[in-house]
Amino acid sequence: MKKRIVIAVAAFIFTSGLTYAQEQNYTTYRVSKGETISKIAREHKISVSEILRLNPDAKTGIKEGDVIQVPTGNTPATAAVTSKNTTQITPPTDTKRKTHLVQAKETVFGISRQYNVSVQDLYQWNPELERKGLKANSYLYIAPSATTAPTDQSVQVNVVLAATKADTPLDKAKVSYKEIEIEPKQTLYSLAVEYQTSVQKIMELNPELNEGLKSGQKIKVPIVGQKGTVSTGMTEVKPTTTETIAKQSGAYRTVRIEPKQTLFSLAKENNTTIEELVELNPELRKGLQIGMEVKLPNTAGEGTIESTTTQPKWNMESSGSFVDLTQSLDRYTAKELVLLLPFNASRIGDAATERMKTDGFLNMTMDFYLGAKLAVDKAVGMGLPLTVKVFDSNETKNSSDVKRILTGENLSKTEVVIGPFFQSNVDDAVKALPNSDIILVSPLSNEKANPSSQLVQTMPYGDVLKQSLLEYFIQKESKITVIVDEKKASTKRFMQRFYPNIKLLETKDIKDIDKTLVAGKNNAFILDSNSIESALLLTDKLKNKTSQFDIQVASFDKSEVFDYGEIKIETLVALHYTFPSVTRDSESSLDTAFAREYKAQNNALPNRFAIRGYDVTLDVILRMFQKDGFTGAMGLKSNEIENKFVYSKNPEGTVRNRGVYILQYNDDLTVKVVE
Repeated sequence: MKKRIVIAVAAFIFTSGLTYAQEQNYTTYRVSKGETISKIAREHKISVSEILRLNPDAKTGIKEGDVIQVPTGNTPATAAVTSKNTTQITPPTDTKRKTHLVQAKETVFGISRQYNVSVQDLYQWNPELERKGLKANSYLYIAPSATTAPTDQSVQVNVVLAATKADTPLDKAKVSYKEIEIEPKQTLYSLAVEYQTSVQKIMELNPELNEGLKSGQKIKVPIVGQKGTVSTGMTEVKPTTTETIAKQSGAYRTVRIEPKQTLFSLAKENNTTIEELVELNPELRKGLQIGMEVKLPNTAGEGTIESTTTQPKWNMESSGSFVDLTQSLDRYTAKELVLLLPFNASRIGDAATERMKTDGFLNMTMDFYLGAKLAVDKAVGMGLPLTVKVFDSNETKNSSDVKRILTGENLSKTEVVIGPFFQSNVDDAVKALPNSDIILVSPLSNEKANPSSQLVQTMPYGDVLKQSLLEYFIQKESKITVIVDEKKASTKRFMQRFYPNIKLLETKDIKDIDKTLVAGKNNAFILDSNSIESALLLTDKLKNKTSQFDIQVASFDKSEVFDYGEIKIETLVALHYTFPSVTRDSESSLDTAFAREYKAQNNALPNRFAIRGYDVTLDVILRMFQKDGFTGAMGLKSNEIENKFVYSKNPEGTVRNRGVYILQYNDDLTVKVVE
């Protein structure tokens, strides 16, 4: 029996970074993106040891969404602070309201994002703010007073989404068809792909298929491109099979390497992967040379050399540019989508409201769900005949109800399943899919999965971020130096395998790094290290050379070491600090129709997980409603609010997202997208 879960929660508990008072001597704090223990300690004017004393588990690190305890009361964070370099801080008069101590260089917008409130709210709660501006070492109220707070802030969140079901009868008088005989191992989905139609159209032409497809059975299939009266006696043209393709042109083709080509650009241009190129051409382990001949996988016809009778046939031909998927929708074929989300209602029971105060995973789930719900609302508003089923996957890292749901529920009309969250459960879910026509979309995991042609991973792997950054610098014809500490053995292996011609140094060599600078060329230094000392030394060695040389400092992700307080943001701006990111991290994301609607419904601005829930779900829905369905649209590149989706297939058949932004610190102290 399906469980319908109704959770009544206060609207403010969906916000990210809010604190909740527990006792007078400490408060709970929800970790935001990019925050570290040292950064939180600096913001609260306390020592790292005080935080670790209350949170022993934090010694192994913290991540976004974690909830920790932060000392309050008679600590430097709430006491008046005086010194020859600072002015006295006046404590807030209303001690019952949540406050924020303004730090140097903070902005009103940045504070509003930290606490998921609007700028207008801050102005309303702090009447002097708009007139006098933001001042360091002053307090801001980041919550309304008891006298102005609304009396009813609760919203009802239903796990069962409203959905539409469309009656889309096939107008048989306008469709030409022919009869075929079913061969062993053929499925409705493989027939739909082979004859460029949909499963529903085949079912409507052949009502008897409700009892299943049988070998030797004769059925009708639509003929693409011919309309009018029903055709009979037509000459059959057998579709080109993968076996025919292999005989015509072989399993691969050969190209000659041109100047400035790289392994990454070659793989990208030919819709393959570096791993597959190296497998076909072992000599590439020594590097790519101009004029050498390289074998490429043959992508003639349908784009893959593999059986299409038991596996989905992906159309991975790249469109070359980003497209607006809303401009090419097929609104006449009904689709069904399933969401597997870990509400864990059986364990939480009636304690949801209390758990939301401290349970970062539950907050993440609810944020993702609320974003996904708005994506479904938008799709329904566009008139798409969409049915959505939402199930509680009840998952932890080591257990879930995924297998029971996928094998026990009626998913005969389902085209795509989004979820679950944990990679271990994703692998189990793929194995439990009831038929080979259903595609499972992993929304959050960036771990490498077990090979499957029914799996789509929407989070780029770490290696993809590395490749994107390196290719950005290669295209700029930069002099690239990668600096790696001894603990980063995987990065060393990656560089030696795929980029053997790029200079690789150890952190002990940073002391002489300024001596390697070359005039008239962009000097790119990529630091892959967890050492704050290495980051400090690197920036100190280079910051005074920017007037003489073109210098860029970078990292393979948004590294915490460059957030260290002793590295000034002006230094990072001068060094054009650059890094790859899955999201564009744009402030404009909070000034969109989605953000305004989310705020109106939930009394909070959407955080990272809410936006991802919206982006992934909407992108999946729009691909489902393309002419050739979800799998036929995988070659299309798309941009949503914060995420881009550029899919390619690895040698094992799994489709993964390679959509990455290259971000850089700008002169106006903002972060901009440079690629």
